[in-house]
Amino acid sequence: MYRDDCEGIHPDVIEEYYGVHGFPASRRAHQTGAGHPADEEDDADEESPTIVESINDQQRQHIHHEAISVPSHRNSFGTNDETREQFFVVLAEVVAKQITPPHCRLTPDEWEGEEYPIFETICAGRRGSKELQVSLAEPIWFHRAKLWCQALLVLTVFLADRK
Repeated sequence: MYRDDCEGIHPDVIEEYYGVHGFPASRRAHQTGAGHPADEEDDADEESPTIVESINDQQRQHIHHEAISVPSHRNSFGTNDETREQFFVVLAEVVAKQITPPHCRLTPDEWEGEEYPIFETICAGRRGSKELQVSLAEPIWFHRAKLWCQALLVLTVFLADRK
């Protein structure tokens, strides 16, 4: 199984550290590395930060909010396998009957121009001034979005019944 070791890491950090074998050489501010033997100053490594500390210090300027709590990864159905199986049976029926949930931008009356959009624009940046266009190629994303919304609809009904 392929695992991306750089997933979630800022590209500048990857560029700076990727491909480095072992710890990078630490030098004091007055050293250039040219003509200075590694053992010239014995305590150089004691004062130099670890790679993790360096990365944290470099990235700290990009953090403008408190830490966000991570959602629970618990199974929504608890330990009840019967409810989970029932969910998948109902979901399969919804998919087979091609039920399209409303208000999910999955029907022509919810699209601009009554055609499935080929891209979605996401505003980003500090003031939302940058725009990122994300491809919504219909053969791939429409069917995935529809299945996801169908599953969300069924799950919402199941969770509402538990209350």
